[in-house]
Amino acid sequence: MGPSGVIRLLVIETEDAFRSKVSERLRQENYKVYEACQEIEAGRIIEHKDIDVALLGLRGLRQRGLSFLKGLKKVHPQVEIILIAPPGEIALSIEGMKLGAFDDILTPFDMETLLDRINAAYRQKASRESHEGAESAGGGMETAGEPPYGNEK
Repeated sequence: MGPSGVIRLLVIETEDAFRSKVSERLRQENYKVYEACQEIEAGRIIEHKDIDVALLGLRGLRQRGLSFLKGLKKVHPQVEIILIAPPGEIALSIEGMKLGAFDDILTPFDMETLLDRINAAYRQKASRESHEGAESAGGGMETAGEPPYGNEK
């Protein structure tokens, strides 16, 4: 959550009209919303803004979206990701969940359902950060020289 107490979202969707409509509705609910239509643009935003939750549309990105998800979770594991999948792409959604997405939602969806999932994702992020902060302040269980998320090569 930003200094103003607002949850920061990134909406990644190739379909301009859909992205704009969802983003506008989220702004009406007082979220801070950033928009990207491709992975490169989304990556730039994430590098410069502290994003809490990303909504990743799989309709246009498909496997590229899953590759982006995998890379994002590796570099910015604190960002929770909700997949937005078309009804015929449940396999993509399942694969995304295995790669670390917080949740998925199939289109068409009810906006209240999306809002509930965004808030749940943010609560999980905040809980994890609070837990990690307590570990580092209290001398966590990490071995000296090892990062808290394990050795990746």
